[in-house]
Amino acid sequence: MKRALVLGVEHVMGACLCESLTQHEWEVLGVVSNTDTKAPVLANLTLAELLPEDLDFLYQLAEEVDTVFFHQPYESDDSCAPFSLETIISLCENLHLQLVITTNQYDFSTNWLPSLAFWRKKSPIPVSVPNKLLKRLEAARPHCQQIHVVCLGHTLDCRNSEGYLGLLIKETDNRLYIQSPSATNLQHHWTYLPDLANSIATHLEDCPSQTNQASLHISYYAGHEASIADIARCLALSSGKPVFITPLPWLAMDIISLFSPLFRRFIHLRTLWQQGIATPQAQNLTKLDKPSTQTPLALAVSHSWRKK
Repeated sequence: MKRALVLGVEHVMGACLCESLTQHEWEVLGVVSNTDTKAPVLANLTLAELLPEDLDFLYQLAEEVDTVFFHQPYESDDSCAPFSLETIISLCENLHLQLVITTNQYDFSTNWLPSLAFWRKKSPIPVSVPNKLLKRLEAARPHCQQIHVVCLGHTLDCRNSEGYLGLLIKETDNRLYIQSPSATNLQHHWTYLPDLANSIATHLEDCPSQTNQASLHISYYAGHEASIADIARCLALSSGKPVFITPLPWLAMDIISLFSPLFRRFIHLRTLWQQGIATPQAQNLTKLDKPSTQTPLALAVSHSWRKK
């Protein structure tokens, strides 16, 4: 039986990974930073509470596993995680473990021409895995069993307090409002985390292990391509309430961001919201297949909204 160490089980992605891995017959050790937080109860899952000063205990747990899973979303505040990504990479180097990183932290640059008034075409902005991270992983590659980086888009889950969808939706007794940060019909890539976790577990089973030379695999999970208007229609069906779309007041967001780290990160992605994201670029990038029973967009939003 394969053995995994999953960081951040109290968060949505960590919990989804635990559920999918145990369904694929993995034995899982889950790390939480607070035992009072909600975590899944599963037959093959053992939970441990670790704080930043418990690094020695983390190494003891890691000695019992084959693979370490670390989720690094752009929406998260790294200061909330007990261990940094650098700590986890060093851990996998020292113990020669397989490392799986899921992330939507990207490097991106915008063309100044689309910002001009007469330049009407706004093409999606190409994004890429941060070069600094790639260099660090290349250096770690010879010392790890395997390294997998899975890229994803925005999080499609109303339960995720670290995601943007919950931030955009406002609810009253008889209606819902979506504050749209982009043109309502502009398509974005949305990731439903249970689908992603299932795809990763399936991908690791199908990916051949290379015993002679460790390798770095970079994958992209396209998820669901949908606009704010599509999501509004799904929310209307799942909530039974009329949904109204209003433009996001970016000027007000600029002011709020002076006092809120979450809003500052949101403001940083303003251009990506307004123009959309092109598939991350990399020489060895592969597309991560979706599971055969992928969740449709309407079911994803409906399921999330009912569990809010």
